[in-house]
Amino acid sequence: MRYFFFFFITSYTVIAQTIWTGSTITFTKPNNGNASLAVNQDKITPNVWLTRGVENVLYNAVSQTAAPTNGYNSPLDTEWAEGTTANIGDLSFTDFKTAAPKTSNNTVRVKDMVGKNYVLHLISDNIYIDLKILSWSTRQQGAGFSYERSTNQNLSILDVDSNPKINIYPSPASDFIALNNLKMPEDYHIYTVLGTKVMSGVIAEGQKIDVSSLNSGVYFIDADSITLFFIKE
Repeated sequence: MRYFFFFFITSYTVIAQTIWTGSTITFTKPNNGNASLAVNQDKITPNVWLTRGVENVLYNAVSQTAAPTNGYNSPLDTEWAEGTTANIGDLSFTDFKTAAPKTSNNTVRVKDMVGKNYVLHLISDNIYIDLKILSWSTRQQGAGFSYERSTNQNLSILDVDSNPKINIYPSPASDFIALNNLKMPEDYHIYTVLGTKVMSGVIAEGQKIDVSSLNSGVYFIDADSITLFFIKE
């Protein structure tokens, strides 16, 4: 039996601004990855799912089908600033492209964001996240990218085996969820994002879990071999 741990600490806030100081995760969209697929979207909150299409900028898959051609004012519902949350009071936030380094003749160079620290502000959620861009491919190379970012310190998950063969559907869900590609029946527990357990049982391939009684929001399901999140409508 694997173990699933939650650690609860007081949120670090600045004038009602929540700063995520949890452990760092890495998100990667591979070159030529389909931006419309969930696996190529970093679903940070229900309001912000970051990805990249053919343009030289990120976009928010929740509210955009693609980035604007000029690259500015994207991703929607986000602001960016070079720096860290340690000096958040000194930062000036703009859109993603405007926050990128510029040449001496004021040409924007998004690729030069690689290796630099940024603070991502999720506007509607009023959450601030430390983020470092690790790679940025050209469009000719397939427009991939990767970054590492901080996570919600109120929810830390240890010993998670992220097996890509097992997935959850549907998400968002209204009445039920199911897990694909289970090799054998597994114990499961469902938690809110604050770590409250709301359901538990045993799930096998082809079976469904009735979630119709759950309130709308984001939940995590922890089974023996996988931990995944889903959205309840």
